[in-house]
Amino acid sequence: MTLAQAVVSTDTLLGFLSGFGEGVNDLLCEIKDLSIKGAVDVDTHYCSKSIPTMLDTEVTYRNGELYIPYLDKVCAFLKAAKEPKTVIRHVGGAFSLKNGNDEFSTPTYTEILSHQSVARAHMAVESAVKNGWSKLGRAELDCHGTLVMSELHGLEAMMKVTAKDSPVRISVDDNEMTVSAGNSLGARMSRRIDVDCHKNATVETVFSSSLPKLLRMMGSGDVEFHIGNRSALVLVHQEVDTTLILKHQEGVDQ
Repeated sequence: MTLAQAVVSTDTLLGFLSGFGEGVNDLLCEIKDLSIKGAVDVDTHYCSKSIPTMLDTEVTYRNGELYIPYLDKVCAFLKAAKEPKTVIRHVGGAFSLKNGNDEFSTPTYTEILSHQSVARAHMAVESAVKNGWSKLGRAELDCHGTLVMSELHGLEAMMKVTAKDSPVRISVDDNEMTVSAGNSLGARMSRRIDVDCHKNATVETVFSSSLPKLLRMMGSGDVEFHIGNRSALVLVHQEVDTTLILKHQEGVDQ
């Protein structure tokens, strides 16, 4: 019977498990090299990230895979947890968390929905890294630079003042990025931020109304970005291990 087990900061674990975006209800992670690594690939985005584990003389560290179902219930347990450290564990067909005297456990499954296309996505990302992010799969990425991620946070207000499910556009031109929501026949709202382009091009791409919430998956700090015309937006954090790819939404009403 395989066992995967580690000790993690409770707050860090909660932020990690709740930080893979909308539409993600289960997760496949791996305990390896004193960290927990996870990745998802869904219709709107791809995200990979990792967090460090903690050393604990009372808990044996074991590398292995964690099949995590019912993320909403897992996160609810962690939000109510009172102790600063949590033991995360997968053995046989069961996943569990232990925080002080409190324990959460549930039967699990190996067909993790958010992970079904991750292997293919990993191959595309590895190829993109090798070619300097000039292409992601068949998509051209023409504009590259850095930005301050906190300037893209708090965009949820856009969706409150524009029509429900309005498309969100991101354009880059002359070291300026513009994020705008709404359509041509209704209310619109936009935000402009300065970016540092080391390869500049005029590009624009369209995303779904979930974009503002998805941007919250990237923590504050310096972020490297890559974007193409009617293509993806790639964000690679420069301070923590997080990569987020926001997928262009073909067919979104403009």
